Amino acid sequence: MPSLLLRNIGWLYTCDDRDQVLRDAWLRCEDGVMVALGAEPCPCPDADDVREMAGCIVLPGLINMHHHFFQQVTRATPHAQRAVTLEWLFGMYPLWSELDADCLHWATLAAGAEMLLTGATTSVDHSYLLPGAGSEMMEAEIGAARELGLRLHLVRSCMPTIEGDLATRLRPIMGEKMEAMLDKAETLFPRIERDLARFHDASRHSMLRLDLGPTVITYAMPEMMRRFGEMAAANDLGLHAHFLPREIERALCRQHNGMETVDFLRSVGWLTPRSWFAHSVSLDDAEIAGLGAAGCGVAHCPRTAVRLGYPVPRIAAMRQAGIAVTIGIDGGASNDDGSMLGDMRLGLLYHRTNAGAETVPLRDWLKPYDLLLMCTRVAAGVLNRPELGHLAPGMAADIAAFDLRRAAYAGAMLDPLGALLMCGADSSAKLTVVAGRVVVADGRLLSADEGRIVDGTNAAMESLTQRATRSTGLDFRNYPEGG
Repeated sequence: MPSLLLRNIGWLYTCDDRDQVLRDAWLRCEDGVMVALGAEPCPCPDADDVREMAGCIVLPGLINMHHHFFQQVTRATPHAQRAVTLEWLFGMYPLWSELDADCLHWATLAAGAEMLLTGATTSVDHSYLLPGAGSEMMEAEIGAARELGLRLHLVRSCMPTIEGDLATRLRPIMGEKMEAMLDKAETLFPRIERDLARFHDASRHSMLRLDLGPTVITYAMPEMMRRFGEMAAANDLGLHAHFLPREIERALCRQHNGMETVDFLRSVGWLTPRSWFAHSVSLDDAEIAGLGAAGCGVAHCPRTAVRLGYPVPRIAAMRQAGIAVTIGIDGGASNDDGSMLGDMRLGLLYHRTNAGAETVPLRDWLKPYDLLLMCTRVAAGVLNRPELGHLAPGMAADIAAFDLRRAAYAGAMLDPLGALLMCGADSSAKLTVVAGRVVVADGRLLSADEGRIVDGTNAAMESLTQRATRSTGLDFRNYPEGG
């Protein structure tokens, strides 16, 4: 692999345990690993690829902690643009039931390209719709991520149940297709064991690791939850699922298990530093305390919270309790915008909408550097990836750089990181490097043909929509009646 040298870096944020920020710096990478960095002048000025980075802010590669790549072919669908969660799912499940390996291939390319173009180098994908008995869907996703050069944590997931009363409402529309979306434990876990043996790479600097968990915490199936916990512990894997929780879910937990949600998570082996939960917008005091004491993480997805009308999550209380709060982009059907930098920008501000002395006092407002750590060092810790999330010799050569010499950032140079996260309409990276490979330069994707990805994804979207329309008779191209 060619050696890479970044020269005359305007500001280099290491995100190391000393929180060093270097001015007028250099950074050298060899064989996919950072080997040296420091202040100019560089003592080793020769390299196969030398990049001039004057006026640029250089960061560790950003880490996205929650996504659903498959949704990228169902973005901004009119049928579900204005809907709270259950109504949104009612509009989306008939579409998703038509997913196939070709759709997932193009969706992964589109989602991954948008992340790389906006500085994300590692992404979690919570992949819970994997129909069929074989591994075709996994192969399609992994192959697309490999083509892009995206470092992937694939949460090998499943959908054992369907939310609320949706099964009753959707069965007349979807018929057998709805049942085909649901996983059965007797066939699920042998498939997971096979996928772990085939795909999971536990080595340092691995480009592909698997983690585990269903789409939601499933209170009616404690044995399934316990099986996930045991399998993760035996293989040193992470655990991940959606966990808001709503009051109806707390009642369901008490009904089925005679205990509160946090006690249920403990009983099935899910209160562990290996676990991180998506959204967590409605955590009560006991849940926050329990997750914090166990060292769990949360993937805060700010744009989805706005899109689906979720409550403002208690970010400050979570962080104060010891929860490792990170940022997740989330799937393309509930975020629609897949920009990593864009979600960091919103995450910096969104919690302030609940500002007040008794809610989010001024002292608890996040600072730009808090957001950067949430998307680098903190996220790497949750994923148990000590070689990611900071810039230092021996660490993986995952780097994101943004050019601040633009009108969008003019007048904001008292705080360059503040400029990046509080100013600017464009999220395009100047440079994105994954494992020492330059995959984005000057806002252009180098690892794949962006035009081909756009055309292929749009074609997959059109084919999926036509199949779903024929199958259900629903009109996905227009607002529902009354919407």
